[in-house]
Amino acid sequence: MLAKYIAIVVRNAMEDFHYKHLTDVQMKELNPIIRNAICSALHAYVNCEKYKNAETFFNFSLRCIPDYWEEPEIDDFLKETGESE
Repeated sequence: MLAKYIAIVVRNAMEDFHYKHLTDVQMKELNPIIRNAICSALHAYVNCEKYKNAETFFNFSLRCIPDYWEEPEIDDFLKETGESE
């Protein structure tokens, strides 16, 4: 359930990009890729101390984060409601 929740937040955040750059067919193909990747990331995060393959996946993924990525930000809607704290 958590992976689906995060995936729909990602999908909704991508709506303008989808409208401008992706067809509905492309978005239909992209959606399960996003959901499955989020599910895998959550599984590895929760189980990295329990299973070696989860630890390997988690550590590899951390090393793949580029130095130039800016820090994530809270959605403006949540900032306006005071829930960002």
